[in-house]
Amino acid sequence: MPDFKQTFQEEVRRLARKELKVFETKINEQKKTINALMKRINDLEKKQVAASASADVKPAAEPAQTPASAADGRKVRFSPKSLVRFRKKYSLSQKALAILLGVTPFTVSHWEIGKNRPRTVQIEAFNALTKLGKRKLFALVAEKAPGELPAPKKAAKKAVKNAPKEAAAPVKRGRKKAAKTAAPAEAKKA
Repeated sequence: MPDFKQTFQEEVRRLARKELKVFETKINEQKKTINALMKRINDLEKKQVAASASADVKPAAEPAQTPASAADGRKVRFSPKSLVRFRKKYSLSQKALAILLGVTPFTVSHWEIGKNRPRTVQIEAFNALTKLGKRKLFALVAEKAPGELPAPKKAAKKAVKNAPKEAAAPVKRGRKKAAKTAAPAEAKKA
């Protein structure tokens, strides 16, 4: 009588090889399909480059993974420090800057502390804001976020300078001085 264990193992191996052949044929078919699609993509990209070169037309949309680039073709840099510096320079609140960039103030806060990084669209919008002059920037803020316009620095200085000065009595500090000043006054009365 044949060994049952050995016969069973051989049958399992035979069936496993049979299943593997089926999967191998499917994998080979998929590899062929992928190669054909890759070739087609390469051909289409070459045609697009040729068409855009002849028509001087930019592609409709860039992939999301490419770095932001300026209008002149240079890459645009972004750093949290530059965002904070820009905001402080023009006395903009996070809310005002968020409205200008089309995000939430919470998002701007995360950008400033370096927790998150803005998308390419926001980096390009921020770059455009940095190139605006002060008047154009404030006009844009007044248009999009009227309540968030910063107070002019000169007006704030004038308000502080022209504020009525009240004659305040000198402030007595500490208990010892108060006791010393009160004791001579009582002695003079007696």
